[in-house]
Amino acid sequence: MFNQNRIYRVFQLINYLKAKPAKSVRSVMQFLDTSERTVYRYLDMLKDLGFKIERDSGNRIWITTNGNTDIVPFTDQEADYLEKLIKTTGKSNKLAESVLQKVRLSSELQIGANLLFKAHLGHIVEQISIAIIEGRQLLIKNYLSAHSQTISDRIVEPICFTDDYESVSAFEVKTKQNKYFNIERMAEVEVLDSNMKYEKQHEFYKPDIFGFQGKSLNKEIELQMTMRAYLVLKEEYPMSTAFIRAIPDTGKYYFKANVQSYKAPGRFVLGFLEEVQVVGSKEFLRYIQRMVKKNP
Repeated sequence: MFNQNRIYRVFQLINYLKAKPAKSVRSVMQFLDTSERTVYRYLDMLKDLGFKIERDSGNRIWITTNGNTDIVPFTDQEADYLEKLIKTTGKSNKLAESVLQKVRLSSELQIGANLLFKAHLGHIVEQISIAIIEGRQLLIKNYLSAHSQTISDRIVEPICFTDDYESVSAFEVKTKQNKYFNIERMAEVEVLDSNMKYEKQHEFYKPDIFGFQGKSLNKEIELQMTMRAYLVLKEEYPMSTAFIRAIPDTGKYYFKANVQSYKAPGRFVLGFLEEVQVVGSKEFLRYIQRMVKKNP
């Protein structure tokens, strides 16, 4: 497995050296909290990636940022390797843009922004990985729940990441339930000294397109909607895109999928009662009718 912390530091260093003014080696050591020898190893790595490291008379260094120096040809093998590095960290961020631009211009690989990582998420992914590897409990600080719209701390036992590194499957100690936690909604995480205690209760099921996990996708959702509702659904739940098609000559869109829970699609429909029509499943229609009566 690729070293996520090392990748994160490389992207940090790229961004740091591109910002004026030029930096001394000592300041780079302090920035990365590492040794002089390690700094030079990172600089050699950047040179291998094609970055031009400049030095002034005081031996201060920076990365040249003119248009020509940021375009370096990658072989297919190199581009594939770089894609794997980025996928390992998972989220989107401008820190990676200078490297990714070379890949986009020099290979046929298409790397979506959702495969990169945001700056503050690199450390979070690393800490979650440590907790998984070392079998320790994890404190998620100020987690924003999309379901309850609350912010709270959660103690969990992380099991594994989803394939796209958007979420982590974990056993929540307080509720004694296996849940998915979206990494972008975590303010911070802390690996605790306490070891995992509930391994026998750990279960992993792939989430549905709305992020709910369970043993079976036994609830059917079938909708017709306006373009505005379609755009919101696609933006809030990107995995729904594969289940949506345009209805010819109507300006409307059709959506059909099996899910674990009615909660998230139910909230979506309630937010667009004038623009979404429930078709197909009578069970889901009755669920919506109950919710409308409960929240007139």
